[in-house]
Amino acid sequence: MQPERELTLTLAFRIVLIPMVLSLIFDLIAGVFLGMSFEKLMLSYPMILIVIPGLMGLRGNVFGSLGSRISTSLYLGSSQPSMKDEHISKNIFFSVWAATIPALILLVIAGVKFFDLGSFLTTTQIIVDSSVMISAILGFMTALIVIYSFRKGIDPDNIVGPAITTFADLVSIPSIVLFIFLFESIKGFWAITILLVSFLVISVYLSVRGGYDRKAYKETVVIISLLALIQSVTGNILQEFSGVIHQAMLLSFAYPAIIGSIGNYGSIMVARTSTKLHLGEVEYIGSKKSLVDIFYILPTTLVIAPIIYLFSLLASTHLANASLPLVSTFVYFLIAYLSLAALVLVFSTVLSVWLYKKGVDPDNGGIPLTTTITDILGTVVVVVLAYLIV
Repeated sequence: MQPERELTLTLAFRIVLIPMVLSLIFDLIAGVFLGMSFEKLMLSYPMILIVIPGLMGLRGNVFGSLGSRISTSLYLGSSQPSMKDEHISKNIFFSVWAATIPALILLVIAGVKFFDLGSFLTTTQIIVDSSVMISAILGFMTALIVIYSFRKGIDPDNIVGPAITTFADLVSIPSIVLFIFLFESIKGFWAITILLVSFLVISVYLSVRGGYDRKAYKETVVIISLLALIQSVTGNILQEFSGVIHQAMLLSFAYPAIIGSIGNYGSIMVARTSTKLHLGEVEYIGSKKSLVDIFYILPTTLVIAPIIYLFSLLASTHLANASLPLVSTFVYFLIAYLSLAALVLVFSTVLSVWLYKKGVDPDNGGIPLTTTITDILGTVVVVVLAYLIV
């Protein structure tokens, strides 16, 4: 039995809002790590601040696309809901090394900006090690979520995007903090690096052995490479304005939740629209079925936005002794968040249809494009709000 795909307002609050809130918890935890570590990163590891937004966003994109591809293949009947399915296993290993590509691109950009060889090598070691470890975990977790939900009659398109991209946000910052601690504490840190790089090489081999989906691999690699260049804009904005964001302490705690949750809305719309396109349910931009989805999903932001604000307020005041902001700050925050969410829902739907018409599978390109643009817009909004607060 296939899951029910048609949304109503009640169904949206049940099957979209609940996963979004659960995912938001992880984003807020990530925000605690970022808020508590923000000053150390700003002063001692500025290159990591340039890498963090792209690493979080594109890593989530790679595995969000992985989940969307698996979901579509399950609906089409070309794959079986099992980890033993060859298509699924190859895509898992492909995603492990594909997720490392944007990290390397962003590291080069950060190295060019600061031009410090010692700091560059240190940052490279920390980022690559954490990236490989987390990518391996995310790959298998993505496949398990899609397979399990499909077997239980739950639409994976409503779950895998928020779940996996948010978990990527959660583990990205703590894993970086962990590897910074290991680098500063363990003399034989290079042994860990050699082990993880070896696993990366094995993943490349297993993903191409005996043939592979050239179109999907090529589209994903090209798209995430281009988006890594775009994400460098996000990282540079975060690093350049890290001082004012640090002063507006609430936003340094809220940043992952803002970026992550807005990106999740885009991921849901891309995944839902992509499946409908493949099934022939949507044929053109402005299709009634897609517009109805937007209409039902948007009201859930009225729950998400206050949660982000209130949690970040409590975390910043209790953990970082930040002063209480003015009431007007919440009004600005709410208006900015709702407007951004509406824009992303519409944009992700239009983008998915446009990509499909151009012969590009939205499962490979829609989620990365949507969340990358969301990251830039969200970061700009955070900077503007920071100046308003300060």
